[in-house]
Amino acid sequence: MSAISFREQSARLLLISVIVAMISASCTSVNTETTLKDAYADSFMIGCAVNPLHTGGHLEQATDLILEHFNAISPENCLKPEAVQPRPGVWTFDDADEFVKFGEEHDLWMLGHTLVWHNQTPSFYWENPDGTPKTREELIETMRAHIETVAGRYAGRIDAWDVVNEIIGEFGEYRNKGWVKAFGGDGYEVVRNAFIFADRYAPDAELYYNDFNVWRPAHVDGIVTMVRKLQKEGIRIDGVGIQAHWGLNYPKTEYIEHAIDTLHSLGVKVMITELDVDVLPITREGQVIGQSLTDPLYQHEEFEEYLDPYKDGLPTEVEQQLADRYEELFRIFYNRRDKIDRVTLWGLTDDSSWKNGYPVPGRTNYPLLWNRDYTPHKALNSVLSVPQN
Repeated sequence: MSAISFREQSARLLLISVIVAMISASCTSVNTETTLKDAYADSFMIGCAVNPLHTGGHLEQATDLILEHFNAISPENCLKPEAVQPRPGVWTFDDADEFVKFGEEHDLWMLGHTLVWHNQTPSFYWENPDGTPKTREELIETMRAHIETVAGRYAGRIDAWDVVNEIIGEFGEYRNKGWVKAFGGDGYEVVRNAFIFADRYAPDAELYYNDFNVWRPAHVDGIVTMVRKLQKEGIRIDGVGIQAHWGLNYPKTEYIEHAIDTLHSLGVKVMITELDVDVLPITREGQVIGQSLTDPLYQHEEFEEYLDPYKDGLPTEVEQQLADRYEELFRIFYNRRDKIDRVTLWGLTDDSSWKNGYPVPGRTNYPLLWNRDYTPHKALNSVLSVPQN
């Protein structure tokens, strides 16, 4: 072979390699200019949970990120009972007003979270000043007044409310805590009154039930029974939110799919709410046994290395596991986009996540799509790739 023909042959091989590489790239690469809300524009809304630092103009990068990628927002804490009424008759709406103003100024869909919950609710909602339990009539009036004051304040402005949060237990029973315990264990009476009052004072908003561990079949069955009972009585309920505080290897795909399909069959909207993916140890049952892990014992040095292993950054292999898991979850959602109305991430950047403090306080977690410095995790591209492949 002559020198010239060899160069020609080499050039041809190089050209073929370049063409193959370009074709391959066009099939597998992600448009880095694509945003979450644009990638899923024909599928479902994309939301995130925000806090006063995000909505108050204190973090310009955060504001830019929210407006770039999301078209729906949920308040992490500022509309919960203890935030709006920390003491009897003392109402504090500064942060909530700021949240609503932010949403209106930027034309974002807004969720009100949450009206009735056993957690982050002061005991005076259920007890008199002398510590005696309120009567059934007093409880109903307390609930009515709370919903009128909070939901009524934002009537016609907030798009939907999580009316009741986490009232169904792991085996489909009503959790005997907070409102349910005050009502003598009659959980349905709590739900019934809450949705009646929410419909009265927020008639233009959609009304949802929201809960965690909904992937468990018994838990799903309990929610189905509750929703059907409301529907039979003609009490409006528009949707159910599936909290998605999940991990790298749980729950199983079939459980998630079963929950989505079953709830959708009720004729209500289904939302994936509070999505994050925990990468740290001892969280498989965190929502159930996690309270015990808040004991200071688990913050001692001998536990720290095991329970908080990624203080200096996420290892490459775990970063890939996080990306793979997010892609797997969003593929489930995308494949059921005709049944899902919204997917909301519970936080914006890793440092804003509640998972840094639960179930073990003071850890360094990486459950979201952006790092603490606002750079994206590899998982962001994985999520963006789903509608393109």
